Amino acid sequence: MTSRGWVAQLAVPAAERMGAGAEQILWDVSTGSQARTMPGPGGGWTVVQRGPVRLWDRVEAAVRHWQAAGEPHQEGFGITVSADRQRVWIGTEDGPGWDLPV
Repeated sequence: MTSRGWVAQLAVPAAERMGAGAEQILWDVSTGSQARTMPGPGGGWTVVQRGPVRLWDRVEAAVRHWQAAGEPHQEGFGITVSADRQRVWIGTEDGPGWDLPV
């Protein structure tokens, strides 16, 4: 998995990626939310989102945070774990990050 793929998984940790080739589906089995990507008719991509969680919006935001931090490799990340919280972050504990399911 590339660093970008790892960051995407952090953004939607309960989602599974399905599909082959150009069309992909992210499906969060816990909420029923889906994001389907497919090539757009004029180039680029079309994304259709369904369900209570906007999965693709979360992925895009996570990738933007990662890019703004200089696209660090996984060694540039840290994790804080407590009895009630797990959080992965970039650079420092108060940097951009994602809460993971406990």
